[in-house]
Formats: sequence, structure tokens, C-alpha cells
Amino acid sequence: MPGGRLQNAVGRGNVLRTMHASNKPDDPASPRLAMALGERADAVQQLWCGSLGHTVRCVPSRRTVAAPCGEGWLFGKWRIGHRAAAAAEWHWLHVLPMLGLRVPEPVAWLGAGRRTLLVTSGLGGRALDAWAVDAAREGWWPELVRWACRHVAPLFRLLHDRGIAYRDAYWNHVFCRDPRRDEPPLFLDVERVFRPRVARQRWWNKDLAGLLASIPVPVTQRELLRFARAYFGDRVGPHRRLLVAIARKADRIRAHQPKYG
Repeated sequence: MPGGRLQNAVGRGNVLRTMHASNKPDDPASPRLAMALGERADAVQQLWCGSLGHTVRCVPSRRTVAAPCGEGWLFGKWRIGHRAAAAAEWHWLHVLPMLGLRVPEPVAWLGAGRRTLLVTSGLGGRALDAWAVDAAREGWWPELVRWACRHVAPLFRLLHDRGIAYRDAYWNHVFCRDPRRDEPPLFLDVERVFRPRVARQRWWNKDLAGLLASIPVPVTQRELLRFARAYFGDRVGPHRRLLVAIARKADRIRAHQPKYG
């Protein structure tokens, strides 16, 4: 494929993934694109032409559409300009699984002129903020806390140990089919993931503060400390100053008025 090399096939249907050495989108008219996409080629082409899919989110910089494909779904993220953000997302969709994080399967990245379309597979499940509301209402909140300590906290520690910041670390970007099944989470919206060169601890704190600020139900001090122990992997005593900084940052995040809701 243009400017790219084929990766090993992974995911449903053994569909070929494309990792672009030059991190450039594919030409939508390339005949080799259809060969790589297999049974999803028609749906991807229709997404590109605008004849398939419905809008699920729209902000000035991008529009996300969902479209049925076979027995599942595809999600396409349109951008006019902002190619660097699309390139970053395409890059991290391939890199994060190598580190042990589950993300939507990258299907295709198309571009012509200033338009780009990044297509991923659909996800089963719901965001963790929705699960949290259900868990608190239905009485299985402690089970959800245990799940988050077992699966989410260690993954963020893994990212930070590798020098990576998520930057959009909020519970609505963490998906799971059902935490009661003890399945690992999936992570969405990875376009802002990066490796900070300076002030790394500040970025780690922001990730953890984002998780704290986006919990939609009340949590106890004991539950917060349990998550902190799962993240640090030891006693929280030596990290109390960090925890105070994280709590203060969470307060500022809660007070921030989002641009687009």
C-alpha cells in the first residue's frame, strides 16, 4: 500500500492491518486498498463517499460516523485538516496493543487533499462512567472498584513507566462489555497519547486526575487509596504529596467547562 508495509493479520476475519512507515493516509482510489480490506472494502469506500453511516459525534475539528458492516460496525472519524492528529491516532492504534492495551482495531486511514477518514472496528460494551452509575444503583459498586484496581490502574502505570501519557484519561474513554465478567478494558480516543519530553510527572498526574475527576458517583477515601495502591504497586505513604497534587488537579478539571460537551 502507498508508503506502507503490511503488518501481521490480527482481529476478526484475519483482516490485514496497514502500518504506514511514512504515516500518511492511503489513496482512496488505490486498488490495493480493496485487496487489504477484504470484505470491509465496500463499507469503507461508502464511508469515504458519504453514502453510508450516521453521525454520532460532531465538533468543529472532526465528525464521527457509525456504519453497519457485516455482523458488526465500523466507526469513521472525519477530519478537514488536522492531519497530524489523525497520524498520531493511527500510530497509537498500532503501538498501544503491543504494550498490552486493547484499542479499537485500526481498519483504514484514507486521505485526499485536506480530507482524511480514519476507520476502526466497532466496540461491544459501554463506557465505564455508565457502568459506574449502574453499579452504584444496583449494588455491585465494590465489584467495579475491584475490577478497576485489577485492570485499569496497572495499565496506566504501565503506560507511565514506558514514558507515555494518555491525556484523555476519563472514564468515558474506557470501555468494557461487562466488568462483572472480569474482562480487560478497551481504550478510546488515543489521538492525544504522546511521550512527553519534559514535566513528565505533571502529565502522569493529569492522567490520574482525569480518572478521579470523571467518576460520576461518590467514592470513599478507602476506595481511592485502594486504586492508588494498585497504581503504585506498593504503600501509598511515600506518594502522599503526589496524591495531594492529583486531587487538586482533579478539582480544577471538574471546574473546567468543556467546549463541546
